[in-house]
Amino acid sequence: MIKILHRYIVKEFLGSFAFGLIVFSAILLIDQIFQFVDLFLARGVAFWLVLQLFLLVIPTILSLTIPMAILFGVLISYGRFAEDNEITVMKATGVDYKTLAMPVIVFVAIISLGLVFFNHNLAPSTHKYFRTLYKNILTQTPLAKFNEKTITDIGEYKFYAHKVNSKNNTMEGINIYKFPDKNSDDTVPWRIASSSATIKVSGNKVMLKLFNGYWQRTEPNKLGSIIHTNFHSYQFEVPIDQNISFDDLSLKELSSKKLRAKLKKIPENDPQIYTYKNEYWLRWIFAIAPIAFVIIAVPIGIMAGKGGKAIGFGMSLGVILIYYMLLVISINLGEKGIIPSAIILWLPNMVITLIGLMLFKKMSKK
Repeated sequence: MIKILHRYIVKEFLGSFAFGLIVFSAILLIDQIFQFVDLFLARGVAFWLVLQLFLLVIPTILSLTIPMAILFGVLISYGRFAEDNEITVMKATGVDYKTLAMPVIVFVAIISLGLVFFNHNLAPSTHKYFRTLYKNILTQTPLAKFNEKTITDIGEYKFYAHKVNSKNNTMEGINIYKFPDKNSDDTVPWRIASSSATIKVSGNKVMLKLFNGYWQRTEPNKLGSIIHTNFHSYQFEVPIDQNISFDDLSLKELSSKKLRAKLKKIPENDPQIYTYKNEYWLRWIFAIAPIAFVIIAVPIGIMAGKGGKAIGFGMSLGVILIYYMLLVISINLGEKGIIPSAIILWLPNMVITLIGLMLFKKMSKK
């Protein structure tokens, strides 16, 4: 009988979990979906390339949505049991709360173990493939990065184009801006404007040939003075590596083994060491988060009573909000080196787990 009950509980949980996974993933993917559709319809990128990009984004999304979907699935499934008085019936037959909770806890623990490998190895490798594929797309379709009447950041430059023609790789009404950079010797802002431009990729550079325009730059020693130079044609180059945030991607594409090796080489007084430590421990945090979520979700769902599913849905959003607020605080403290990442990043999981254990204790007294 217990095995039948456990199968029934797990089956109910899986249905709610799958629904939550689809909903939460769709919410986080919606922005990327619009970008991928634009690449296919407006930029002329081949459908199979866009599909590959989409599939390579999914692992990163799943590492975030699986814990949320588990919380949602447990609250909805146990909330339905409570709403339909099935919890009362199960208790009347001698089934205790431990028996009711154990199948989902064990199942989620298995998922959590899978997430450990997933977050430390699979997700970083998909980042690497995504970057490589996106760079290839930029090489084949250099205007994929640009939107009409929109400011586009490419490395240290800002681009604005009135019209973009992806078919023949041309732009009209283009403006290029460069603002002062504290980390660079170039502290004088300048602007290039031209009536039209062609664009192509050569080697590791994006080559823009600008026509009928001018170049303006302020004189550093003469306030209010501007150097104005007209041109019929002008060649402007942008390193292709600046089309993607390589610092972020190179960090995220490292497997945890390589990340640990890199951490050993970074001096303790180097500020970037905190970013690397945060990245490493966040992979553990998101892998273990499902266990914390199931511990708090089971007692909430069981004690929901009438309106259990509605309460479960509302509580899932509330718990997620609290969790990610604590996570943002922890990440900021870790990045500033105020508290070691190995300690502070566990705060959200610890808080949620402790609240769950307190609710379990309260539930068991009923």
